[in-house]
Amino acid sequence: MRIKNDIMYLIDSHIESIGWVNLNKKKFKNIIFSLCILCSTLFICEVLYRYDLGHQNINIVMSMAIFIITAVTEGYIYGVLSAVIGVFTYDFLITSPRFGFSFTLDFPVTLIILLTVVFTSSTITTRIKAQAEHARKKRKHAELLYSINRKLLSTRDLDTIVRYSMEFLKDELIHSIAFFEDIKPKGKLNPYFRYVKDDVGIEYFTKEEIFYLVRLAADKQEALDDKDYGYFFPIVAQNITYGVFAFSFGEKDLNKKQKVFLELISDQTAQALRMYRLMVEQQEAKVMMEAEKVKNSFLRSISHDLRTPLTGIIGASSTLLEEGNKIPYEIQTKLIEGIQNDSQWLLNMIENILSITKVQKNDMVIDKSEEIVEEVIEGAVSTFRKRFPNAEVIVNQPENVILLPIDIMLISQVLINLLENTQKHAQGQKSDVVIEVKEMGDFVSFIIADNGPGIDSKILPMLFNFTVTSENLYKDSTRDLGIGLSICKTIIRAHGGEIYANNRPEGGAQFMFTIPLCREKYEKNY
Repeated sequence: MRIKNDIMYLIDSHIESIGWVNLNKKKFKNIIFSLCILCSTLFICEVLYRYDLGHQNINIVMSMAIFIITAVTEGYIYGVLSAVIGVFTYDFLITSPRFGFSFTLDFPVTLIILLTVVFTSSTITTRIKAQAEHARKKRKHAELLYSINRKLLSTRDLDTIVRYSMEFLKDELIHSIAFFEDIKPKGKLNPYFRYVKDDVGIEYFTKEEIFYLVRLAADKQEALDDKDYGYFFPIVAQNITYGVFAFSFGEKDLNKKQKVFLELISDQTAQALRMYRLMVEQQEAKVMMEAEKVKNSFLRSISHDLRTPLTGIIGASSTLLEEGNKIPYEIQTKLIEGIQNDSQWLLNMIENILSITKVQKNDMVIDKSEEIVEEVIEGAVSTFRKRFPNAEVIVNQPENVILLPIDIMLISQVLINLLENTQKHAQGQKSDVVIEVKEMGDFVSFIIADNGPGIDSKILPMLFNFTVTSENLYKDSTRDLGIGLSICKTIIRAHGGEIYANNRPEGGAQFMFTIPLCREKYEKNY
């Protein structure tokens, strides 16, 4: 906390700067007011004197008038002048002889009484006004501090925090300002945010001398006042430097009032930046915890899904080795086919895991070229039928040729993954597959639908998360990890499209993905 007197001095100066009034105009108003009261009082005294209503009443009226003038105007001068002018004018115009002075005993007594009233009332009213002004300034103090705190401490964005601080400073200071954040011992610095006036250009804050002084102020955590290059003030909270304000002097140095104001703004800025850093650290810690949670879930899923095919391979191979001569040929063939299928499934999973690694390292390369949709589907279906020769696939697509800018290998992988999912989770039943291609404005949609058991509705919102396991991917499914679907999503989004999934009302699951359409279209030749 800064010294209380410094803060009060700062706020007082700030209020005076924003509440400036025209002194000549104020003096003119005081003179007019005094003359009006004085003229009205002399008129009343004339009436009282003419009707002989008592000299004491005249003194009371005159005293009240002087008291009012003293209370309303500022300082002693208006009351003193009004008292002197009033007594002389009253003696000259009203008392006998008219239009002449009669310096009797009443004259100095009246003047002394009125001057006493002036000084007494002026002292009292000055004290009252000072108390009222002090209360007003305290209210302004609270309003200004609240405004600064509310704007800075309620902000959770680095750009906004710095911008608010610069706005407060530029309203008070006449210098060009720059803010340096993330100060490193070496390397070139760039002003994070700057407010440049006509006295210097932007290049002023990119000089090597400026960078040296900024680092020096940050290291020492003390303000530096350099006659040649300006004023450098570090932003420090709890012994941590969050940045440095740099000010060009131009023609004038920072005065005491401006330095105190800078200290106040710097304190509030440092607290706001500290809260911002804490928030960022909390978010990073939360992300790391979520990443660790996903990693553990991923490893558990892989362990579960690898165990089943490996157990099958080990069991089948052990049976063939130990009882091979005693087992009929047909059973041997089925065991070998099982080993082959499980091995192929493991190979596909390893490829998917490698694809995930490439995605995480940003190593996945999209080599786009214009491909005919019909040929892409034919190639994917042909590969699919080699593994599932008994599966029935129906393809519905427009008659016109559709060209898509795609990586044919990656899109084929998406189609094959989606087609194989329809058979892996068919629960031993025959599952027919329908592939439908549609043009939808600037996109081409691919729909792969089956009549199988469908997808568990509980995991539909997170279906394309690779942590979805085989146990809950499809209803009553026994194999496959959500890795393939995660890769499908990554590939489609890399092509500028989206992928969706839902259960069909008539039964079965349906996957749809979109790819941006190539503008060149050609009519199909038969």
